[in-house]
Amino acid sequence: GTMLSASAEYFQSLPAAFFTSFRCLVAGECIDEMGRPIFVGLAEAYGWHTAAVYCVASVLITFGLFNVIVAIYVENTVAAAKHNEHRRKQQRLLDKQMFRRKAIELVGLILHTVH
Repeated sequence: GTMLSASAEYFQSLPAAFFTSFRCLVAGECIDEMGRPIFVGLAEAYGWHTAAVYCVASVLITFGLFNVIVAIYVENTVAAAKHNEHRRKQQRLLDKQMFRRKAIELVGLILHTVH
């Protein structure tokens, strides 16, 4: 009927199918010109396997994209923490060297004034 032809027209060619899938899975706009959901019409016309493929693809893209974003954030945070730790270690080392120099200067000054 009309739902079949309305939904099927979005998948008539490979570019149209890719664009429709992109609209539905990434952009979240999965309706036709009349405001009806595209995949409900496809599921009614072609069966439950169409709806199952859409649901699986939607879940994989949603969780996959979320995992990539979180992984990038965590990786940057860990790298920044390592960099800060390295800088703190360098600062402590420089502080120890400065303390050693000042202590030697002080001992030299004390020995110089005593003699």
